[in-house]
Amino acid sequence: MKIKFWAGVIMMQFGLISLLAQTKEVSAGNSAFTFSGRFDFSNPEEVRYDWPGASIYFKFTGDQLAFVMEGGERNYFNVFVDGKQKEVIHVPNDTVYWINGIKGKRWHVCCLQKRTEGEMGTALFKGVRIGANEKLMSVDSLPDRRIEFIGNSITCGYGTEGVSPEEDFLPETENVNKSYASFIARAFEAECYVTAHSGLGVVRNYGDKKRVSTEMATLPQRYHQLLDMDASSCWNFSSWQPHVVIINLGTNDYSTNVAPDKAVFVDRYMTFMRQVREYYGDVPVFCVSGPMVNEPAYSNVKEVVESSRLIYNDKHLYFIGLPSFLLNKTSDLGSDYHPSYRGQLKMARHIIPAIANVMQ
Repeated sequence: MKIKFWAGVIMMQFGLISLLAQTKEVSAGNSAFTFSGRFDFSNPEEVRYDWPGASIYFKFTGDQLAFVMEGGERNYFNVFVDGKQKEVIHVPNDTVYWINGIKGKRWHVCCLQKRTEGEMGTALFKGVRIGANEKLMSVDSLPDRRIEFIGNSITCGYGTEGVSPEEDFLPETENVNKSYASFIARAFEAECYVTAHSGLGVVRNYGDKKRVSTEMATLPQRYHQLLDMDASSCWNFSSWQPHVVIINLGTNDYSTNVAPDKAVFVDRYMTFMRQVREYYGDVPVFCVSGPMVNEPAYSNVKEVVESSRLIYNDKHLYFIGLPSFLLNKTSDLGSDYHPSYRGQLKMARHIIPAIANVMQ
């Protein structure tokens, strides 16, 4: 039995060596890779990123493809080939991960999308391997329209693939590609940036016993960061400018009996709105409330919009309320009572008409 076991191991290793000999590695610094999202290029051969939805696009020929990367223990990634999801991959260690079932020697379009949020870990993209005689090139272009979504767990797609609201959250049930953000972006054929982190509020984070969180940064406090989990990093806002911004914050501020004073919440939210205006100018901004909590978050976010329009003459600021009854509690909820795929789709369908009336 031992002889057969070691013979099998040797054959597997020989097969891997043979496969590597038939392929070539293309490093992350190659111009063929197009990056969509916040990426740290300080080491172009080992690109770091952690925000959900961050994606890498490229074209390749042949039927052999592997990702050279380190994803971390809790991260998961969607792999799309020619517009269809091929695999969900988990690469906890420094790995050469082969994608199976690619058919045809023609040109293929590939997208590697981070489906989990920053708290699940930082990913390192080092490149790909393709056939030794095959080619790699950049995609023709990304969509002309650009939308940024700022939010919390709902926007991240937290638990959207969970089968029951009583089911505890697991990283593999989080899929930003099935969040309302991704649905809306696809509806408008827009590039999608997701700047979101579960449990964060405007003033108070989920579970905090204080009315104002001080130990863990809120979403507005980390919004300027290149990497969600690295407070020392800084994003260059001039490098990417959206046509529309959608903000869904406030759920965690009012998620328990401990909540911030209304005046504090409204003031902090309005301050954040002015920061967004500094970064992006007079683009349409939609402030969404719901559907996991209702009052007083609903009224307070609406007041932020109305006050900003009055005080700052901000005519391109809009409010969208998602009522708690929008979601059916027996069919629209995933892990930890968060919107499931079906619930996220309902949210998107509620928001899309409002954006369509404004977006050029």
